[in-house]
Amino acid sequence: DRPATIDRETWSLVVDGAVEDSLEFDYDDIGGDERRALLDCTSGWYSEHDWQGIAVESLLAAAGPAPDGAWVSFRSVTGYRWSLPLAEARDALLATHVDGEELSHGHGFPLRLVAPSRRGFQWVKWVEEVRVTRRRDHSERLAIFVSGFR
Repeated sequence: DRPATIDRETWSLVVDGAVEDSLEFDYDDIGGDERRALLDCTSGWYSEHDWQGIAVESLLAAAGPAPDGAWVSFRSVTGYRWSLPLAEARDALLATHVDGEELSHGHGFPLRLVAPSRRGFQWVKWVEEVRVTRRRDHSERLAIFVSGFR
């Protein structure tokens, strides 16, 4: 995917779906949490980095997942998305920075999913929505092939 450059002033993150309170965050509202995680790319390379941003657990605590919420879907501005089971999503981070540097556009600015133990293609770039769902979004597998076609 090669989306247009994202303007931090107009971009926002929406947290919605099966939650008590839908929320919206500006870029400046996000930060303060850190994770060290290994990015394992399917093309054969890997590297470990220090990621900074906001813990998904913090977003979920603020929104209040419904009792039957079981999955968390992370959607990119391109339409690409990937879902994690709720318990696993709580351990993920939405990164704004890597190794102390703001993410570049090519690495997912303004927000990139950091999902330890998942492969790189599941680390959604350019995240604009976090949606709690009752069932896994199986159309995510199709999104691998059609994201970016808007």
